[in-house]
Amino acid sequence: MIVRARKALHVETMSRLAGIAQQEPHTRIRAGSALAAVLAVMLCFPVLARSPQPGSQDATLDSPATGPAGWFWTLEEWRPTLSSADHRFTMSIRGRFQFDAGSFDQSQDVGNITPQRDVEFKALRSGTMTRRAYLGVEGRAFGDFSYEYRMNFGDTRSFLTNPVLNIARVSYNVGDPGTPDESHFRIDAGFIRPILTYEDATSSAVLTFLERADVVNVATSGYGGGTPRLGIQLTFQTPDTLRPGDNLVVSAAFTGQNSISNNTAFPSNATFEGENIFGRIAYRLPFGDFDGIQVGANASRILSIAGSAAEGGARTVMLQDYPEIRIDGHHLISTGSVPANGGSLWGLETVANVRDVYISGEFYEFGIDRAPDCISCLAAGDPKFSGWYVTASWVLTGERRTYQAIATNSSFATFTNPIVTAPFSLHDQNWGAWEVAARYSDLDLNWHAGSPQTACVGAFVGCIRGGQEKIWTFGLNWYASNNFRMMFDYMVVDVAKLNASGQQAGQVFRAVGTRLQLTN
Repeated sequence: MIVRARKALHVETMSRLAGIAQQEPHTRIRAGSALAAVLAVMLCFPVLARSPQPGSQDATLDSPATGPAGWFWTLEEWRPTLSSADHRFTMSIRGRFQFDAGSFDQSQDVGNITPQRDVEFKALRSGTMTRRAYLGVEGRAFGDFSYEYRMNFGDTRSFLTNPVLNIARVSYNVGDPGTPDESHFRIDAGFIRPILTYEDATSSAVLTFLERADVVNVATSGYGGGTPRLGIQLTFQTPDTLRPGDNLVVSAAFTGQNSISNNTAFPSNATFEGENIFGRIAYRLPFGDFDGIQVGANASRILSIAGSAAEGGARTVMLQDYPEIRIDGHHLISTGSVPANGGSLWGLETVANVRDVYISGEFYEFGIDRAPDCISCLAAGDPKFSGWYVTASWVLTGERRTYQAIATNSSFATFTNPIVTAPFSLHDQNWGAWEVAARYSDLDLNWHAGSPQTACVGAFVGCIRGGQEKIWTFGLNWYASNNFRMMFDYMVVDVAKLNASGQQAGQVFRAVGTRLQLTN
């Protein structure tokens, strides 16, 4: 009976798959999404039925569910993993879901237009969005190879729509990532998430605030980083370089085009279709067993800029970002399209932790090589911009952010979320972990902007009025468990930006953002 039932189920499933293939494209996407979710549940079910729940006394233990030829399933931190008996082949099912809500509080006179002031964005939209909805697999093959494949069904105001390929990479490893006391070398190729800047190397699942700082987003999206990118990356990590317990990471990457045309994770920017080379170096000096300070540097060079310009014509670069919250979707500061044939970036990073206190900061300067077609603009020189931020957080319940010297993804030399020692439980009167944080960020996209009530003519020909954005962010993070957290951010945003006529187009406003996150 069981065999016949399984055969019947197989026939029915195949017929439904055939029906899906004949539907319209948008229908196939939605049906495929639902099918992927169903398959994930089916794969997880044997483990869920036989594994302990988070918060129980046995939650940290693996509960293998054996299969044919020695293959077995385990579940750790709600991550289903299929492994061969010799562990040379593994496959883990990964998911990350972030649901955001936000509200903007603008001044009542924002709509008033005067000779001195004309605010560019007079009605910022409050609402909700699915910030990220990742679903994919990762694992090991033949011992020394690793892989990662991930789709993103988020970055939209609705759920499970407009899915885009987020990562599809294959890596060759020299050294075991599971042994951080040994040196490790890795080669990544394919649709990769390259390592550029400290905060972008930090996984979105462990960010202290809803979004990365403005300057980091501009640095990565404009100069070869971000995700996804077609490219190749080399990473070397070694401990005990100068003294026991230290850590050194050196990475270099070459990236090309963003081949996903409907990927809305990036602002419009021709550099996504160009070629870039960049790298990061970071060194951590420990103070005791857990505390320490890390310093690092990043650099990038735009080798070529593609686009639709005629042969021999100018391409353009555009640097811009959101106000560290994505609900509205407008770039409040932007250089506009700057005719260019290249550009470069350099920056410094510093990160430190002392017990349950965590501090990080970065500074970046990035420039654009103007194209020679704007003769009058060349007198102003090649524009340069800069930005920086500093972050501090304190885990009120005593846990600490954990340093991660090596990672199976790109999060080398970064910090992860606090490990919750007492997950939320009404029965046991546990309340999880609580963290308070503050950040100040400053991004200046002006170049020879001139004075108010003046235009970019005469002495100011070639000026760029991208604007300057200063943001104070105060955050409260609740880690109910290692897989579930809620974030609450309060922001004071100050945008100073002159329009082409010299009127003030910026504004000061406040925003509140929240996030519900589930991840494994």
